[in-house]
Amino acid sequence: MSDLKESLVMMREMAKSRIQMLQEGVTFHEESKKSYYLREYEAKLRELDIQIRRMSLKLVHSAN
Repeated sequence: MSDLKESLVMMREMAKSRIQMLQEGVTFHEESKKSYYLREYEAKLRELDIQIRRMSLKLVHSAN
């Protein structure tokens, strides 16, 4: 696994962990901030998933 992809996977796992903590209420933030951070982490998670998926694609050239 390339270093960049490995870093992205680690970032994705951290975002998942933070999302779970926020959903379970493990935070010092008030409700409005909690909702804001939850939305931000979910958006970042989607972005990381797309980047990881793009790095995982392998292009195959046809002989034609």
